Amino acid sequence: MIELAPHNLCTGCTSCANTCPHHAITMQADGEGFLYPAIDRNLCVECGLCTKRCPILLPEQQKNESSPKAFALWSYPDRTVSSSGGAFSAFARSVIKTGGRVWGAAFVGKLKCRHVESDSLDGLAALRGSKYVQSDLGSVFSLIKEELQQGIQVLFCGTPCQVAGLQAYLHKGYDNLLTLDLACHGVPSDAILQAYIKKLSVKKGINIDKFEFRRLNGWGFAPAVEIRGKLCPIYGIDDLYMKAFDRSALFRLSCYSCPYARIPRVGDCTIADFWGIGRHGKPFKQNVLKGVSLVLTNNKKGEEAISHLENVFMEQRTLEEALVENHNITSPSVQHPRRNLIIQAFLNSSKPLDEIAVEFDLIDNSLKGKVKELASKWHVFDVVKSVYNKYKSL
Repeated sequence: MIELAPHNLCTGCTSCANTCPHHAITMQADGEGFLYPAIDRNLCVECGLCTKRCPILLPEQQKNESSPKAFALWSYPDRTVSSSGGAFSAFARSVIKTGGRVWGAAFVGKLKCRHVESDSLDGLAALRGSKYVQSDLGSVFSLIKEELQQGIQVLFCGTPCQVAGLQAYLHKGYDNLLTLDLACHGVPSDAILQAYIKKLSVKKGINIDKFEFRRLNGWGFAPAVEIRGKLCPIYGIDDLYMKAFDRSALFRLSCYSCPYARIPRVGDCTIADFWGIGRHGKPFKQNVLKGVSLVLTNNKKGEEAISHLENVFMEQRTLEEALVENHNITSPSVQHPRRNLIIQAFLNSSKPLDEIAVEFDLIDNSLKGKVKELASKWHVFDVVKSVYNKYKSL
């Protein structure tokens, strides 16, 4: 009897589905839109390979550093077109320069988030920027394995559970594979995102074909939608998806007990925003307004990869400073007490955004919350950061 990881632990990494030689396992959505493995008993021969490649049932022994080196980094050519400092793009450029391939999350078609491949610098544009939704991996792992066996240099960037899934599927190390894991808060499902986009479209009276979770030309959050060819930031109730995201109300069940939100990390490198740089350690004498990436080098391969990056600013910082405002590197998000009801409300086509906001008190209407939103809207935070940075560097 084949027994896959329990529903509340399965991360949907697709390792089992990619492994099955008889195509007996497919990924199917549950009532919340999250993908889980389903076994076709007419095709299954009870070989057990799926459970042997499940990173939750049979976790690999962690070999990465328990005290990784931490770096503040940005890519000069990519910093103003990335949601942070462009660390992903810096690694991607390095791999593409050698004739390699890069895999990352992109929006395809009608805002469907999938992992796709690029072998050119032009193709990196779709892979840049934060996507706060679980990406569809499909048969990506099997395609990566074919490329690795052909000797092609491959970079894979994804959530830690996706990196662990790839490693479990491959079941061996490859010198020509570089993995970047993200400091992940948790992932909503595609169904939740699509339901939100539909509600927002109705509220604003437009068809939304483009959505950005983070601004790319500076360091901040404000999501934006495209209206008549122009990206317009959204706030308040319009931004309810990210309001619920920030309250840990929309995540997959396994995210709240994530075994990868810890050090040692699972990827060769970990990338994140370097939130709070200069506030919790030695002064940082650089302008942070356009974003700063945090990179942890988790093993020798990661250290070698970062040493080969070109056209980047890089400064080693302490691990302690890096972790102060990046708690998801070492601990999972805490589940919102009304998480189940909030997800069902988003999926309910008859519930508008304003009704959901009021019912679950998802908007911070305190004076502090209103000041924070106004500061973000008028980019006052940028000025404050600049003044603060200069003060700390004195």
